[in-house]
Formats: sequence, C-alpha cells, structure tokens
Amino acid sequence: MRHSRAERPRRIDDPVDPIADLRANLNLLRYSVEQMTEAMKGILQEMRSFDARLSALEAGVAER
Repeated sequence: MRHSRAERPRRIDDPVDPIADLRANLNLLRYSVEQMTEAMKGILQEMRSFDARLSALEAGVAER
C-alpha cells in the first residue's frame, strides 16, 4: 500500500503517535532508498559505457 509523501506537518501541540511516526519515517526511508537505487542504476550505466569506451581504446592501442 502506497502512502502520500506529502503528509500534513504535525503541529507542535499535537500529541505524537509513535506508530504513525514510525510509519512516516519508514515511508520516507523507503522513498529515499528507491531514489538512491534509481541514481545507482544511472551511475552503473555510465560506468558500463565508460568501460566499453576504455576497452575500445585499449584494443586500438594494442593493434599498433
């Protein structure tokens, strides 16, 4: 079940519901990990591309 990331901010005088607070923190952590995972996929793709270019360069140098 998905929850909105834009939850209403808690007022200072609102009582803290520990379960709801844990749920909100878990949802924030999940969102952060999902964003980090997407960023890492992009980084890995760039590394593969660089590795392919480097391999082509090495092959060109070895032919000389």
